[in-house]
Amino acid sequence: MKKSTVIWHPGAAIAIVCLIGWQIMRHKSETTESGYPERAIHIVVPYDAGGGSDTFVRILEKGIAEDALVDQPLVILNQPGGSGTIGSGEVKNADPDGYKILCHHNAIITAKLAETVDYGPEAFEPIAMTGEMSMVILVRDDSPIQNIVDLLETAKDKPNTIRFGANKGAPAYFTTLQLQKSLEGAELTIVSAGGGADRYSKILGGHLEAGIFSLSEYLDFRGPAGTPPDQNIRAIALLSNQRHESIPDVPTAVEMNVPVVLTNANYWWAPKDTPAAVIDYWADALDKAMQNENVLGELARLRMDPTYDRGASLKERLDDTMYQFSLVAEQEQTWLPNFTVYVGILLVVFLTWAVIESMFQKKQLPETSSMLPSEPFRKRPDIAIACFALLCGYVLLLSMGWLPFAIVSAGMVALIGGQMMRGTSAKWIVLLELAVLTGLGTQFIFTEVFVTPLP
Repeated sequence: MKKSTVIWHPGAAIAIVCLIGWQIMRHKSETTESGYPERAIHIVVPYDAGGGSDTFVRILEKGIAEDALVDQPLVILNQPGGSGTIGSGEVKNADPDGYKILCHHNAIITAKLAETVDYGPEAFEPIAMTGEMSMVILVRDDSPIQNIVDLLETAKDKPNTIRFGANKGAPAYFTTLQLQKSLEGAELTIVSAGGGADRYSKILGGHLEAGIFSLSEYLDFRGPAGTPPDQNIRAIALLSNQRHESIPDVPTAVEMNVPVVLTNANYWWAPKDTPAAVIDYWADALDKAMQNENVLGELARLRMDPTYDRGASLKERLDDTMYQFSLVAEQEQTWLPNFTVYVGILLVVFLTWAVIESMFQKKQLPETSSMLPSEPFRKRPDIAIACFALLCGYVLLLSMGWLPFAIVSAGMVALIGGQMMRGTSAKWIVLLELAVLTGLGTQFIFTEVFVTPLP
């Protein structure tokens, strides 16, 4: 027996036993906890660090820390992607123990209506609403459109001549549909135009006639007095129930008999079936954080209203928002392909192809032919195809959340390793040891060392 083998097997066995022991202790500590919280809590922000959502959460986190409102450290996890659905899906599939919560705005509602995902607020337990940003409709300062009524009447008299900036599937998109619906016959050309800065440049450049912006964006983008009209912007309507003190001369759409309201509210969510005591714990902590002087000062700097809501009134607010958006979403539903099904079909096709090709090549090769271990993929393309299919299946299983990360990862390593060893002298015991070490070891490193969530 080789010396390396003598060293490897005992070392691998000891490492596997230690990792299994860690898993058992971790599970035991999670299931026997009597008080909350007893360890660090993850706050998932489904957008990039430095953005508006991230900035808001970090302001609240500082307020919570200053007043010692939560007894354990808070770890902010940025998980961008999928217009906020990657991070929301992470929390939706998390254990309902209060150690992973989500801060997300109205996009959690519109993502379902846009059929980006098949879940919405009903998949979570709402904790609280903390702060909201008013939204405004802007035009270039030299535009002949003077108010929201002018905008809609022009859209009726000259359908699709007004290019309106509102990203497909976002809350602003559904609000634009509500605007159209408020005047029969009005038709806007809705254009997805990236973030606020992109939409602002397109309005100044004449590529958009109007668009929806946050109040903060408008105040930041607006030029000083004396700016030429073709280089400045103007607000024609505020999408709130009442006027805002920072722009007292701008009327609300409601005042102009256009019953459309949109504010970008920040909601906090926990996984479904999280205990009521945990929900109340966080709702109380957020309520007190919203009264912190530094938090209030930062929100004022961001032009965000320090509103707060929880309990039955919060649920009523969410239900009403969902209902209002759904009224226009039903008119705009378009068929979208089920990509999960398509990927599954492709995997079946690839695997079938691999089997047929393998059988065909086996018949063609003479009995005396041999294959060098260094050339498995050139001689056997079916191996490469099978490995690719297994990798796709691995990603799909992780996204579904049906099995723990460690088990799926160990299975992936074992199966792909087995494919790659076809035609060579197999060392199955070593492969299985590597697979188990990879699955458990990766989970340990990312969860304990890097404090990073895994699927």
